[in-house]
Amino acid sequence: MADLDASSVVDFRYSPRRHRLAKVLVLLDAAALLAFYTVVFDEVWWKVLLRFGMIGTVVALTTNWQLRRQPRLPLRLSEETLHLTGPNGTSLSIDWVNMAGAQVRGRLDPRLVVTPLDPERTRPPMRPGQWSTPGRGPYELVIRLAWMTPGTDALRRELARRLPTS
Repeated sequence: MADLDASSVVDFRYSPRRHRLAKVLVLLDAAALLAFYTVVFDEVWWKVLLRFGMIGTVVALTTNWQLRRQPRLPLRLSEETLHLTGPNGTSLSIDWVNMAGAQVRGRLDPRLVVTPLDPERTRPPMRPGQWSTPGRGPYELVIRLAWMTPGTDALRRELARRLPTS
C-alpha cells in the first residue's frame, strides 16, 4: 500500500544537465551566426561579437530581473494539492478543488499558468499582484518550466489526471 501512496506524488525539478546542454547549443548557434555574419558583411569578428554580445547581455539581464518575482521550480503534485516555490524560497499550496485553471503553454519557453478559484484558500493566502506578472490577472501565476525534469509532457499528463473536470 505504501508504494501506491509514494507514486501519487510527482516532483518536477530543475535539471542542471538540461540547462548545460541548452547553453552549449546556444553557444554553438551563436558561433555559427557570428561566422556567417562576418563572412556575409565582411566585418571583423571581434567587432560583431562586441556589438551583439552587449545586446545579448542586456536582454539576458532584463529577462532575469523580470522573472525574479515569479514562482519557479520545484513543483510537487500530490493527490490533493499543487505545491510550488515562490520568490525568495517561499512556498504556496493550492488544492486541486480550488483550481480555476492550470495549463502548460509554449514549446520553446514552456510555462505553467495557474489560476486559483479563491486566493484566500491558498496556503498562505495570496495577496493581489503578489506573484503575478504585469499584464496578467492579479492572481494568475506563471511558472517557468525551462530545463525541467521530468519534461512538460509528463506535467501535462499529471495535470489532466489531477484537475477536476467541470
